[in-house]
Parts: sequence; C-alpha cells; structure tokens
Amino acid sequence: MRRVGRVTGTLVLAGLLASAGCARSSQPLLEDLANHKGLAPYQLATLRGARDGDRLHAQGLLSDSSGMLAIDLRFRVGVPTTLESGDWRWVRQNRLESGPVGARSVTFLGGQDGPPSLGGTFDLLGADGAARYRVHLPVTELKK
Repeated sequence: MRRVGRVTGTLVLAGLLASAGCARSSQPLLEDLANHKGLAPYQLATLRGARDGDRLHAQGLLSDSSGMLAIDLRFRVGVPTTLESGDWRWVRQNRLESGPVGARSVTFLGGQDGPPSLGGTFDLLGADGAARYRVHLPVTELKK
C-alpha cells in the first residue's frame, strides 16, 4: 500500500512539473519601461541569423497593426555567449525611434548539427543610454 502512495505522489509531481513547463510566460514580449506596462499586441514576426565560427549575427522583427520594431544583434559565441553590439529601429504612428541594444541575459543553443536557437532579455536604449523598452525574446530557432 505504501508503494502505491509513493508512485501516485511521483506521478502527481511529474504532472505538475510537465504542466508548469508548458505554461506561457507571464512576461510580455515587449515592455514600455517608462510606463511600466507590456505592449501586448506585439508579436515576434521573424528571427533570422547565422553563426560564423565564434560570431553570430541575428535580426529580429516584432510587429503589430500600428508598427514594426527591427532589432539587429551581433554576438560573440562562447561560455557565456555575449552581445557585442546591437541596434534597434521602431517605426510606429509615423514616428521613428532608434538606438543601441543592451543585453540583460542571452541564451544561445547549438548550431553545430542544425540551426542555432537564440533567446534572452534585451534593453532598447535611448540616446542618453537609459533603457526605454525591454524585449523578452523566447528561445527561438534562427531562420537563415
């Protein structure tokens, strides 16, 4: 009887862990840091890039019905993989914003046997160097 309880407990725990792993993140893809709110309509339209030795160049495009945000990122692949430089350009409501990109975290997976995957949290900086927006990029396979 004790063994049945242990097996049942293990199955319940496994089920909880599996459902937690499938849950969507509560973080929005794009945040406006000045207003402390998520910009929910924005979706990841594309993420492209290619690895060349210890370098990775990636371009992301986020969009909604009112605008498009382009992010250009250059990484040094290593342990850990680091953002060397990046730029962003956002056209919305007939206005252009742009600036450099900073990385809060970077996740880089593989690329030896197939396409690499990239994710992380990136700050979109203003001309004064202050973070204006934050992008929470889920780990996504890079398209060529």
